[in-house]
Amino acid sequence: MIDTQEFLRALRADFGYRTPEGVERRLLDRWLGGTDCWFYRRLLGVILRGARLNRAGLYNRENWQDLSLDMWRAVEGCGGRLEVTGLEHLDALPGPAVIVANHMSMLETFTIPAVVLPFTHMTFVVKDSLMHVPVFRQVMLGVRPIVVTRDNPREDMKILMEEGQSVLAHGRSVVVFPQSTRNPVLLPGQFNSVAVKLAKRAEVPIVPLALKTDFQALGRLVKDVGKIHRDRTVHFAFGAPLRVEGNGRAQHQAVLHFIAAQYRSWGGEVEE
Repeated sequence: MIDTQEFLRALRADFGYRTPEGVERRLLDRWLGGTDCWFYRRLLGVILRGARLNRAGLYNRENWQDLSLDMWRAVEGCGGRLEVTGLEHLDALPGPAVIVANHMSMLETFTIPAVVLPFTHMTFVVKDSLMHVPVFRQVMLGVRPIVVTRDNPREDMKILMEEGQSVLAHGRSVVVFPQSTRNPVLLPGQFNSVAVKLAKRAEVPIVPLALKTDFQALGRLVKDVGKIHRDRTVHFAFGAPLRVEGNGRAQHQAVLHFIAAQYRSWGGEVEE
């Protein structure tokens, strides 16, 4: 099972993490980790603990990082593997940044903070429907996200520019998923340019983040509850920060190129 201090040491010294061979698993994980229900039971435990922390006014950066790390433990406890590279780029940031990533499953929302928060405080841009889910709403309130509708692009852009600049000015990085929906196939044409526009307006760098989180597949009936694929490694790769110049098209294309190249290297499907 992941030790918090050893995990943080690996992030800061090695600028990455890889699940070790023969990782130690708790007794209950060894007994029940082969069932998908056990993974979702662990996920529910993280949600409930996060909601309690927020109601008690204790949802701070340290506790959020620990909650996220519990999801890493859940993945490994169920027989999965995780790998993250490129954290030297976060370590070199002089301040907050806009982090732009592809969007595959609910899992990345829970696991990204564990590797970002040790380097920079952060929040997410999320759709408002998440703020109406019982219990989970309390967790999201603790994150203090930027909430958009996904129904009114003009209003969403206004919200993102105003609130995003304020968040960045107060030292928190912003994680943006520029796709309209989660998809196991990478479709670069679905990436809008809001992240680049925000980075330019706030005069902060943009950091590409390629990820592959189909360890937790999308569900057929309930999108957030899909099959657990223990043979699929959870991947995160951070790219070098980019300063947005001119209209930002070159930086937007550079982000797409980085994410697509990484995704292909992991065996993912990219549809041009």
